Amino acid sequence: AIFACSLVTIQLGFLNLVLAVIVDKAAEAREASKEDKAEQKRQAVKMSLGKWVDVMKRLDSDSSGTINMEELLEGYKDDVVKEVMSDMGIEEGDLKVMFSLMDTDNSGSLSYNEFIRALAKAQTQDHRVSMMMMQLRLEHIQNAV
Repeated sequence: AIFACSLVTIQLGFLNLVLAVIVDKAAEAREASKEDKAEQKRQAVKMSLGKWVDVMKRLDSDSSGTINMEELLEGYKDDVVKEVMSDMGIEEGDLKVMFSLMDTDNSGSLSYNEFIRALAKAQTQDHRVSMMMMQLRLEHIQNAV
């Protein structure tokens, strides 16, 4: 009886050790996966910024360093611009509203930084964060009214 109890105790201890190793390996894999995802996100942001700089240059027909509503509407006819915007779900009918929302200082023009920052952020940001920020802004507006 003592031998059987000793054998069961040793087996349970061994199984506990094996389980601890499995859980530890799973935790390591999860951390590595998080690091890989973070690196992929950094690369996506870098690629996105390059793409948006190219789009901005294509839109800026007078090379002023800014775009206005007319340049945006005219630039949308460019196949590259149209493709990049369409990939984000931005259609020609959305451009006027998008421009007015991006032009937060009501200057009638958008600098490269304003335009690129807004579109790159929209392209790379987690949708849950975007929704939370939108809800917070709406609450802020409601409280102000």
